[in-house]
Amino acid sequence: MQTILQQITAIDGVIGSSIYNNQGKILAAACPLILDEKQLGTAAGTILDCLHALQISQTMSSMELRFAEGRLIVRPLAGAYISVLCSKNVNTSMVNITLNLALRKLEQLLPKPGDAPVVAATTANGTEGMMLRIAHLQKGDVSSSFDQLGMVAVSQATAKHISNFFGKSSKKFKVTTDAGGGGIFPVMIINDVEMQYDNALVVGPGIERKLKVEEGAKITIELA
Repeated sequence: MQTILQQITAIDGVIGSSIYNNQGKILAAACPLILDEKQLGTAAGTILDCLHALQISQTMSSMELRFAEGRLIVRPLAGAYISVLCSKNVNTSMVNITLNLALRKLEQLLPKPGDAPVVAATTANGTEGMMLRIAHLQKGDVSSSFDQLGMVAVSQATAKHISNFFGKSSKKFKVTTDAGGGGIFPVMIINDVEMQYDNALVVGPGIERKLKVEEGAKITIELA
């Protein structure tokens, strides 16, 4: 999601964008550093209150709020909303075209009802780790040499999520499976244009056999 939001924010005249659920929780954002998650959450709550007060939260296809120096475009998603903050002179046609192309991809990435979100997990030693899913390396995505070197991989967006979760980054992960297996592996960051590997630990055949895990299996990572 982060990559798609960054593409939207790259449009000339767009200041920032964010996605939040029906409770106002920020799911992803690409905004200036002066806007933190607390401020974005406050703004999301205000927008939701406005939609409910107008009784259009179930029927709205698009909403645009205009201010003296800018405008805010709001579009609904499946169980969520996206807000795009723009300057007053932004090319709204370009923004709307980009949003139309992005919305379907974003909805595929949003948590489905009943899905377990990526959350903290308590490991066997009592420390807090981050839960990810296992994804197989797709042929042609990156060189298979990273598997031969005993490495695992994450996408750029997932690397950012991990860095935010732990408050720092690392070149190695300690991986623990539900069955108690695992190990410490060097990490490669890959470019994931199609967003297939969001919140996933990408493994090749060698690491897959070592961990004894299948596609979609849940594992816990810690920084090593």
